[in-house]
Amino acid sequence: MAKRVAVLLADGFEEGEAVIFIDIMRRLDIQVDVLACQDRLELSSAYATRISAEDRLSNRIDAIYDAVMLPGGPKGTDNLSANPQAIAFIRQHIAADKYICALCSSAAKVLAAHGLLAGRRYTTGGGLEKKFQDGQFVDRKVVVDGRFISGKGFGVSFEFAFTVGKMLLTEQVEKVDRQAAHIYFDHWPLQEG
Repeated sequence: MAKRVAVLLADGFEEGEAVIFIDIMRRLDIQVDVLACQDRLELSSAYATRISAEDRLSNRIDAIYDAVMLPGGPKGTDNLSANPQAIAFIRQHIAADKYICALCSSAAKVLAAHGLLAGRRYTTGGGLEKKFQDGQFVDRKVVVDGRFISGKGFGVSFEFAFTVGKMLLTEQVEKVDRQAAHIYFDHWPLQEG
């Protein structure tokens, strides 16, 4: 059965992080549902690129996915963090032992801000770890701690996406490696000391 990932978007999201992640997941034959955490499907990104979601989070609030992905973006993470429905959806997936995948500022401004890391190791960009008590900051490109996967920022979007793919496709890791080679991404597998 195909793996399923929900990508949560709110106005101000970092479009590069979201689009790269969605692209890599779909190349790996992982089903992606792009969900708007607002009343309309059309969203405005951090750099004014208009992108439409496939559905509203409110229509999928009871769905359980294999993973939930949160892109960064200063305003986007503020909007996600202020959205009770998005926080409830993330909590529901934590309780169901699903992957929570936070890129850039979302690890700090959404997960740590709401105590959702529960002491787990994570990474984030921009010194945001200093603003929140929850979690243990690790200065690495990508951090995996149990079912939590975090990436430092836009510059590690490919490493982050391939790491999520590897975790979801544990029985098909060669598919992840093959796709990384296919797009000439030579920073895979991720090597961090």
